[in-house]
Formats: sequence, C-alpha cells, structure tokens
Amino acid sequence: MIIHAGRTILIVAPIVLALVAAACSKSSNSSPSSPAPAASTAALTITFSENPVPYRTSGCSGATPQGWYTTARVQETAGVSFTPSTLTQKLDGNVSSLLTESFASRFGACSGGSFTPGIITANGTACATIGVCTTGTYSNYQFELSGTDANGHTLTFTSPLLPFAAR
Repeated sequence: MIIHAGRTILIVAPIVLALVAAACSKSSNSSPSSPAPAASTAALTITFSENPVPYRTSGCSGATPQGWYTTARVQETAGVSFTPSTLTQKLDGNVSSLLTESFASRFGACSGGSFTPGIITANGTACATIGVCTTGTYSNYQFELSGTDANGHTLTFTSPLLPFAAR
C-alpha cells in the first residue's frame, strides 16, 4: 500500500506476482515417494528322509508290497502360507498314472507337528510317504506342487530328483 498525496494506492499485482515467483523458485525438500514394498512370496524347501531310496521287498502296500518309498518333508520358509492345487508325481521324468492323487490325499502332519489339511501354513510343514509300489523298474522320482500363496502369487515348486537304489 502506498499513500501519495492523501490518497491510498494499492499495489496488489506486483506483490502477488513476487509471492508467486518466490514460491515457484523454492527448491523442494521432499523426496519422491518410494513404491510400496512388494508382497512376500511363499518359498518351499523339500527334503527326503533317504536319498537314494532303497528298494524294499515288503511294506509298500497290501496289493504290491515291494517298491521304493520314503518320507518327503515340505517346509514353508518365507512366512507366507501356500495352498497347493495340484500334485504331479513323476517316475524317470514322466508323469505317472500310477501316482495320480491330490496334495490333500497324500500329505499330512509331520511327526510331532500340526497340520491344516490342504495348506502349507506360513513357516509350517507337511509330510508324506512318497515313491512307488511296483514290480516295474524305475530310476528316480520327483514331484511338483502348484498353487497359490496367501498373497495371490501363482507358484510351482519342484522337488529335488530322488534316485532309486538298485533292487
């Protein structure tokens, strides 16, 4: 505001312009926002109680007592539960019609542990007797678990190759 010869003259435009220019010329101290962290993904570790698996002449099943079998242990290690939708079992690298079953029908609680049917809980375990009861000859076994983790990731986990010992 300027007072000149008894009159008040407002000089608004230059003041506003100066304030806008000052505001625009200020450097910003704020850093760009970081992206949200990605949701964790389930991770499974698969181990076998025997490797290689010995051939057994008895104890495999009532109908075919001989074969190769051992215990598989699946452990979730990333703190995210995993729900398997398929269990695919292979003999000598080929999907086997001898071994068509579901995760829920094959896997259960590990010795001394708890188990939620159909799920491998976060940091939990699931165990099963795996292998094949047969009069045929095979060299190895492997399985895959496919499904979805608690954060919506579609995943497939493949077990290590499990060799069968000679008869």
